[in-house]
Amino acid sequence: IRASKADGAHESGLTALIWNQVLSYGTDAMITVALAGTVFFGASSHAQRGNVLLYLLITMAPFAVVAPIIGPVLDRFQHGRRWTMAATAIGRGVLALIMADHSSELLVLYPCALGSLVLSKAYVVLRAAAAPRLVPRGMSLTEANARLSIFGLGSTLVLGGFVGLVIKLTGSYSTGLVLSAIGFGTCAFFAFRLPSQVDSATPAPVHPGEAPRPPAQHQVPPLERLRTWAQRGFEPHIVTALQAESVLRLLSGLLTIYLAFYIEGTAHGFQAAAELAAVIAAAGVGNIVGTAIGTKVKLHQPERVVSVSTIVAALTCLIVALAFDVTFAVAGILIAMVANALSKIALDALIQRDVPETLRSSAFARSETFLQLSWVLGAAIGVVLPSSSRGDGPIGFWVATAVVGTVAVLVVLRQRVLAADRARRAWGDGPHGTGPVGEVPR
Repeated sequence: IRASKADGAHESGLTALIWNQVLSYGTDAMITVALAGTVFFGASSHAQRGNVLLYLLITMAPFAVVAPIIGPVLDRFQHGRRWTMAATAIGRGVLALIMADHSSELLVLYPCALGSLVLSKAYVVLRAAAAPRLVPRGMSLTEANARLSIFGLGSTLVLGGFVGLVIKLTGSYSTGLVLSAIGFGTCAFFAFRLPSQVDSATPAPVHPGEAPRPPAQHQVPPLERLRTWAQRGFEPHIVTALQAESVLRLLSGLLTIYLAFYIEGTAHGFQAAAELAAVIAAAGVGNIVGTAIGTKVKLHQPERVVSVSTIVAALTCLIVALAFDVTFAVAGILIAMVANALSKIALDALIQRDVPETLRSSAFARSETFLQLSWVLGAAIGVVLPSSSRGDGPIGFWVATAVVGTVAVLVVLRQRVLAADRARRAWGDGPHGTGPVGEVPR
């Protein structure tokens, strides 16, 4: 509790947002655990790959909805963020109760699970857009994001484990879903109690720098329309950072799913359970460690954090591929998750710092969409790669090395080009275009 109030967070209102996020993330984890056995783990081992692919399709749909529809809507509700955040919690609570009452009917569970995911991501978008208003003096956006994330991750582990224990003791997934609904009700109550500065004083005006929409009669090619939508409000350096974090999220999905199937195909009994537990623990600990580093270290150059994280992840995959065994793989996924967590904190800070507030909700929605689709793509690659024998072990890491390494090189080159362009523009700002004031042109 003291950590949530440190460095002026209590006075600025950040503490209230932290505990609201604790409840939201923790109850989302409770929903996930309660649904896991009902929907996914009841199948035979032969059907598990198909079930994973089906799950990936279910998770892709909500994020295709969030970005083009919910993001722009949330941009227009800046004057009522507290109410909107509470509404997302209430909606998830109602869906949890419906799922509890129909826990064996997949045709009810799947649409409700999809709706819960959409509302969950809407909450994440709102929280990210509201956070800059609650950052205390002397704390950077990166540090604030890291503190929010580490409390959220902690609640995910604690409440997810709690509901898993309850289900184990009662044998009832419905009980876990009812507890989740109670958690969402509590989350809504605390959302109403967030500081008033979370809301804008008035509805957001149209940003003067925002490009006007083309007239209806003007025919814009679909790909050009998609590119304009994807980059709306994003400066080139943010686009580059998003590309880097997207490949790290792809890596997360690839390694998690690939190693799960590899262990299933090559180990049995207690050994398989221990190795799978080690992979899951490494992923969780890596996220927590990366987030903890973000809370303690002042990351004044988020762009550099993103590029360094990508390079470290690529080199880690290469080392694991060259000297593969399960121990190296577990260490590799730990380091990859640390890099992913740091890069995500830095990306969020860039969006909060450089995207106009009138576009910030939709910018976060698009960012989350790209990142989730990247995870889904990586997981799908992990499903289709061969992983049934000991000799297949390094394949996933070789693929990861090729993909992440290529993107790391492109990101570094792109950042150097952008830095040179900024230097040229700064030089041209002096008198008569001769350079900055006080400098003698060479």
